[in-house]
Amino acid sequence: MSNSSAVAQQIARSLVRSRVTDVVIAPGSRSAPLVYALGPLAEAGLIRTHVRIDERDAGFLALGLARGLRARERQSAVAVVTTSGSAVANLHPAVLEASYGHLPLLVLSADRPARLRATGANQTIDDQSQVLSDVRARFDIAAGEDAEIVDREVTSAVSASVGQVGGTVAEVAGPVQFNVQFDTPLVPTPDELRTWTDEVEGMAESEPSATTVGQAMTAAPSERVAQAGPAEGARSGATVTITSGTVIVAGDAGGHPAESLRALAAAHHLPVLAEPSSPLARATEESSTFVPSHARVLGERTDLRDAIRTVIVHGKPTLTRPVAALLADERVTVQRVPDDIDALTLTVTDEVTVTGGAIVADEATIADDTVKTDVADGDAAAGAVWVRDWIDAGEGFVAAARNERSAAAESTRSSHAESTGSAGAASAGDFQSTARAITEYLAGQDTTLFVASSNSVRYLSDAADIRARIHASRGLAGIDGLVSTATGLSLGLGEPVVLLIGDIAMLHDIGGLLTPSAEAIGDVTIVVLNDDGGAIFSGLEHSQDHLAGYLERYFTVPHGRGFADLAAGYGWDYAQVTSAAEFERAFAGEGSADASGENAADVSGTGVAGSRRIIEVAIPR
Repeated sequence: MSNSSAVAQQIARSLVRSRVTDVVIAPGSRSAPLVYALGPLAEAGLIRTHVRIDERDAGFLALGLARGLRARERQSAVAVVTTSGSAVANLHPAVLEASYGHLPLLVLSADRPARLRATGANQTIDDQSQVLSDVRARFDIAAGEDAEIVDREVTSAVSASVGQVGGTVAEVAGPVQFNVQFDTPLVPTPDELRTWTDEVEGMAESEPSATTVGQAMTAAPSERVAQAGPAEGARSGATVTITSGTVIVAGDAGGHPAESLRALAAAHHLPVLAEPSSPLARATEESSTFVPSHARVLGERTDLRDAIRTVIVHGKPTLTRPVAALLADERVTVQRVPDDIDALTLTVTDEVTVTGGAIVADEATIADDTVKTDVADGDAAAGAVWVRDWIDAGEGFVAAARNERSAAAESTRSSHAESTGSAGAASAGDFQSTARAITEYLAGQDTTLFVASSNSVRYLSDAADIRARIHASRGLAGIDGLVSTATGLSLGLGEPVVLLIGDIAMLHDIGGLLTPSAEAIGDVTIVVLNDDGGAIFSGLEHSQDHLAGYLERYFTVPHGRGFADLAAGYGWDYAQVTSAAEFERAFAGEGSADASGENAADVSGTGVAGSRRIIEVAIPR
């Protein structure tokens, strides 16, 4: 057997043993040994393979899969396969988001043999294993390497990608590059392929994980196979201290839940300042201490802001400047807890508990979603006042903002009527009100919502009652690859996903609309808020009068394009709306194209039908 086929097959064996369930493949010749090793695994149901033409989209699809699997309580690295040369570099944006968003991504990059480095050989980077920055670990494997060594290195690579439960910044989940030097011949002989497929059939019959790939997509959480984490009795721990003036600040946590922090906030009456994609932003049946419009409260209610003494931080809150200023305030004690806080035993020291008139430390433990603590009645009342002041302030700002927007919209319509003699919707002035109304409508639905950066996520920040399960790429808060990430999220979750995105972010990932004919398409509805350019810059410092001459050409960059033709070209159902009422009808499927025709397909490889549609929210003309 050729060295390349032998190494590729050992990598495939090790991936199955390491419980990797999903591999995204971008076509290429140098990576062919991995295709011939992984393809039979997919045919046997041991893994799922997903093919994308573009490496950049393949990387972002893998990101979405990793997030979706984690949200389904399957902590598994997702592998992505590329050929050599610049193909590897095209993964860099997704690798960076995986690194700073703490998502387990395993890059299997095919390379030329080391002897061809620094010789000017075709598609050969001098040290390809060093191309991708910000990885947790990097490996460079020679074709012909001993099988035992390959198995050990693959196991180490998957472990580094999945990360440690409760790990430090360097230990949490993230990207790993596993570079493999494949030499010719790159394809197995008929006998070698037959021998391998026979072995795979035996693995499917004997491997304990053989049935988990398909079953896990429909299993209840309690039935799912544990992918990573400490053994019983070895549960790691985290500690927080509650003082007077404590708040919880929460950002995106990469799909991790935070029920232990929700219980902590309820028991100790702690205001929760949560960004939309934080698990703490979603309303539950239980008591909630979520503060709507918290950035405005921080910025305008100095009495509440100055009373903060301690901040417990979960996830990555990066959305607003008032929160950034709070976390940078040296007078405030900042305590950061791991993203996977629910996998830990949380020990709480409460320095506010009063006994006999004296303040003492009261230590409690939160584990398994249960709060075990004693809070004196007087302190609970004081805490209740503290959190109620925050919630009331936030609700007040939400109501005031809605009234201001309504008055502004009415003023715009009146001015238009006076100048044109028509009372119809007139200008881009109404667009933001419509976009906000649509965003709040989506936030209130029992659905999975993936939201883009820029204005889309900021509109959500004003939502007071979030029922949707919201995800976002907040590692570096970029606007690229979001269509592919949302598709991967749908495939990882095995359920429909709504992508809320602006026109500029949509244009950044047009390639993500293309799904090869043989591939599962997911179930994705894209809601495009098309205000013809990067309107977010109009609300930043770039809109000052003395800079007006530069704003449109260099920042907002209007393009004058809609998405109807792109939808038709890529095979997506399409509808255009200009009002919130029209959107609700289109979202419900009234008057839209039938999604059960050629677009119907398997969402996740489990027999669930999927569909693809684009609803464009346009400026009234």
